[in-house]
Amino acid sequence: MGLIVPIAFWAVAIRLWIVDGPKTPLIFIALWIVGLLVFPRLGWPGYAFMGYQAVLAAVLLVIERYKSAL
Repeated sequence: MGLIVPIAFWAVAIRLWIVDGPKTPLIFIALWIVGLLVFPRLGWPGYAFMGYQAVLAAVLLVIERYKSAL
């Protein structure tokens, strides 16, 4: 269960990079790295980062679907 969210995030990021270029995926990858570094320092459990990752993946998926429909 814990691998679904990161796989979905990275798959959508790579697909969007191929379809639309690197600008939007790089922003979301930077946000992902910031979350990866900040969440443990705040002492929050891994599930908080997984939720954050799921939100990033969902927004990235909506952006990818919108851009591929154009």
